[in-house]
Parts: sequence; structure tokens; C-alpha cells
Amino acid sequence: MISLDDPRWPALDHRGWSEGRGAPDAPFVPDELRQLVVRPTDCGRFGELWPYLCSEGTAWPAAYAAVPHLVAIARGLPAAGRDDYLYVVGLVVICSGELGQTPDDLPDDIADAYRRALPEALTLLAETLATAEHDQVMTRYLLAAMAALKGHPEYAEILNELDVYAECQSCGEPMLELAE
Repeated sequence: MISLDDPRWPALDHRGWSEGRGAPDAPFVPDELRQLVVRPTDCGRFGELWPYLCSEGTAWPAAYAAVPHLVAIARGLPAAGRDDYLYVVGLVVICSGELGQTPDDLPDDIADAYRRALPEALTLLAETLATAEHDQVMTRYLLAAMAALKGHPEYAEILNELDVYAECQSCGEPMLELAE
């Protein structure tokens, strides 16, 4: 994985960050990752960071560089504390369209580190699902991440968006009761 001090980070776009410059509220990803390495249970910080990496069906280049760091952070947490990190790794895969797929212009070493991190994320995710308690919504998200990491992005997307698919597209009636 690339170092958090690597000079290429500013060139790795994310939501609110393009061509080496960010909007006033856009985080600088390596600075945020440094803080998460020190305080990996800072859910607020992580919750503010991850939508800049991957959201609205898009995984930005900085997400691929961040994934190996997210997996390393998850590795250091107990199973009950790593679900958000692993879900976001799965979400990057979902938004990429295919397991291991990266943008064509992503540097090879970043793409390779991303791909090498995915099998470990799958292993950690399996342990997390098997040993930690989760509510229905988090279970659904983790199963979506699992499907993505197993190479089934279409199935993963359906699980991820199950709240949308849970009502009839014709009449709007609920087809499945989802607990919140």
C-alpha cells in the first residue's frame, strides 16, 4: 500500500477533491487515515470520511489507495468493531462494478495493493459476520459487502439497496418488512 506520506495523494481525486485541490470542507484522505490509525474507533471521523471515498455509485481514485489502509485498521480491531470499515471496502467493490476492477489511469502499484487487500477483507468479513452481533440493517450491508468480495456485484447491489427494492415498483406497497 502507498505510504500516507506519498506525494501522489493530492492527485488522487475523491468527492470534493479534484486536480490536487479540495473544496473547503473536503478532507485530505491521508490525514484522515492517520487519525484513524491512532483512533480506529472514532466512528464520527470515519463516518465523515468514507462518503468522500465512495458514494452515489462512484468509487473515486483515493478510495482504491485507502482500501489497504482500511483493511489494516480493521485487522487491528475486534470483530465487533470493524463492520463499518469492511462494509466500505465492499462498497468500493460494488461501486467499481466488478471485483478487482480499478480506473484505467490508476497507478499500477495502487491498483495492485487494492487487489491484494480484498482477500484479507473477505476473511475479516467472514469472521465478523460469524462472531459479532449485528442488527438487521448492518447484517444486510455486511452481506452486500460479502457478495461484492465474492465477485457478485449485481447481487451485492441488490442487497445494498434492499430498502429500495423492498417495495413494489408498480404500486409502492411494501414487499418486505425491514426493521430499522
